[in-house]
Amino acid sequence: MKKGKRVKAEIMNLNLTSMMDMFTIILVFLIFSFSKQDQNLKLDPDLTLPESTAAIEFKWAINVNLTPTELRVEGNTIAKVKNGKFAGVKVDKDKKRVTPLFNLLKKFKDIESREKVNPTGDETVISLQADKNTSFEIMDLVMKTSAQAGYPNFRFVVLKK
Repeated sequence: MKKGKRVKAEIMNLNLTSMMDMFTIILVFLIFSFSKQDQNLKLDPDLTLPESTAAIEFKWAINVNLTPTELRVEGNTIAKVKNGKFAGVKVDKDKKRVTPLFNLLKKFKDIESREKVNPTGDETVISLQADKNTSFEIMDLVMKTSAQAGYPNFRFVVLKK
């Protein structure tokens, strides 16, 4: 019988560069997958939001606040509300829209079409904060006005139960 040659034991070095590259790629992927898009959302003190159990991720939107006393867009007062109706502003009853709200949202739409304003790249929506006791008629008027200005999609802000 022929004896086999003995293999001399060599010290092997582990190349960590490839493994570090792989873990870096996985880490970057996970960071982007779990990143959240925050938006500063300031609630009016005289606004009582309805409650909900829905849990949808909050995305960038134009803030529209409908309190019992006024209508605000991004913190700017657009119209006063008295007895469940708009006071001191033109409401086009034929087209079913609040004229100052329509004009402001139309300006937003024009700016949005010229410049990339929305950081997510998604279609911009209206984030509607309305008091839970707001009448349907006034809320419907705000929604129809927004849709005519080019913002047909809404997200209703609610308190989590």
